[in-house]
Amino acid sequence: MTQEVFGLRYEFVYRHGHYMELNKEAGLDSKELSALQVKMLEANHIPKLLPLEIQEVDFRISLLYNLSAKRMLAHVLRVEGVSKHQFAKLMYAIVCALEESKNYMLYETGYVLKDNFIFIGSEWSDVYLTYVPLETITDEVSVFTSLEALMIQLSLKMKDDERKEVDSWLASISQIQSLQEYKESLLTHMDELSSVQEVLLISNPEIEQNQDEHSVQNSNTQAPYLKDLGLPKSLWNRNEVHRPVNHRSSIEMVPMPKNVAMMDVGGGLPISLIPLDQRMRLIVLAVVILIAAFLWQNYFSYPSAGTLQITAGISILLADVWFVSKYLGIPCYKKGSGPKLLSSNEAEQQVRKLEPPTLTSEPINIQNYYQNLHMHTTLLSNNKPNATVFLGRVMKQPLGPRFEIQIEGLTKNVPLKNDPFTIGRGGASLKVDYVLEEAGVSRVHAEIVKNDEGYVIKDTGSTNGTYLNGEPLVTYQSYPLKDGDELRIVRHEMKFRLEG
Repeated sequence: MTQEVFGLRYEFVYRHGHYMELNKEAGLDSKELSALQVKMLEANHIPKLLPLEIQEVDFRISLLYNLSAKRMLAHVLRVEGVSKHQFAKLMYAIVCALEESKNYMLYETGYVLKDNFIFIGSEWSDVYLTYVPLETITDEVSVFTSLEALMIQLSLKMKDDERKEVDSWLASISQIQSLQEYKESLLTHMDELSSVQEVLLISNPEIEQNQDEHSVQNSNTQAPYLKDLGLPKSLWNRNEVHRPVNHRSSIEMVPMPKNVAMMDVGGGLPISLIPLDQRMRLIVLAVVILIAAFLWQNYFSYPSAGTLQITAGISILLADVWFVSKYLGIPCYKKGSGPKLLSSNEAEQQVRKLEPPTLTSEPINIQNYYQNLHMHTTLLSNNKPNATVFLGRVMKQPLGPRFEIQIEGLTKNVPLKNDPFTIGRGGASLKVDYVLEEAGVSRVHAEIVKNDEGYVIKDTGSTNGTYLNGEPLVTYQSYPLKDGDELRIVRHEMKFRLEG
């Protein structure tokens, strides 16, 4: 079945990279393209647009959109779903892209606002839209109608409680016919979500602690709760750094009585790393450069072997300080996270809990055990407890569609229980049907889908690609699977089996 948009066929191809191609059977005519829009697209790097290449072969023009390191929104929604915070972040980025298109003389109606033409990067705000520079567009639809249809489709992928909240918000903006009003409404909606999350952080300090641990792995975070929300900051608050209020009572140190024992129940050091924003990183870099320059100037003024060693050593140390502050942050001592003081009785109870339970064993009478064996099984009768029961031939059950994997000389069968059957690295909030724990495997690397003709495999925009019988797959393109086909993902090899 041919898939079309704006009267153009589209398919996924490989041209020294993964691309989405739009063309016509007889080829596009140059008169069908808008000369002004094509020049603007070629002369400018327009943010939030898929990179476009116009290819002409034998006077047949086709449009090629680069999909490298991008994920199709339709696939992400099907596998991961979407939360109300991600919904607000995505829609804000799309509306901003539509409004900024006027600066490049592009038309709002030239965007294809459908989930299979919208791609995202590592973050939900890292959005890439498909723009078709046609002179006249068939079946032209208002951009506000397309936005409303897209938002309704996104809301269907949410949980029930979040969907009700988003549906009520969608009803309030149904009459908006201005992109600027859309942006203001989205910002107001995001501020409300941020306020709710901040109240939760104030009332529950455990959330703050979990976010502090998470912020060590994300050094570009300015405010932990905004990172968890995944929302861009409001225009009037973008230069501020918010931290939730921590209402913790101070602890006074008192002399330790003799009948009190100390036990560390924290399970770790009371030290955390606070990531720095871009301004603080530049300040640290400037200080490091000034100190290094002063040291080397002193060496060149009074050169000696000892001074060279000291200067080089301190320079390396300064470089380490810069890299730690850039990628991890500055150390901070957590108050109230030190060892807990327990009384001697409480400490003794804790030690008793850690002691293994003592097992009392009684000698077993072997003769009595076998005489009463019929009491422990339903296969032996009381009349002949020692007789052997014929169980009959065990019928071999068909295994069905599966993957065969060789592990240390043994064959492991992985049945295809779900449809679609996903393969990848997965994550804390993303479950896949078969997990491959290896560097280079994407979170959702590939998927197996059953259709009327059998099973097909599709690479879901992975970074390192998927290979079928030694040939690389074009991303998002479906390939039929036959019994005995070999699949390779990074270094993992699997054989598809349909029968047996």
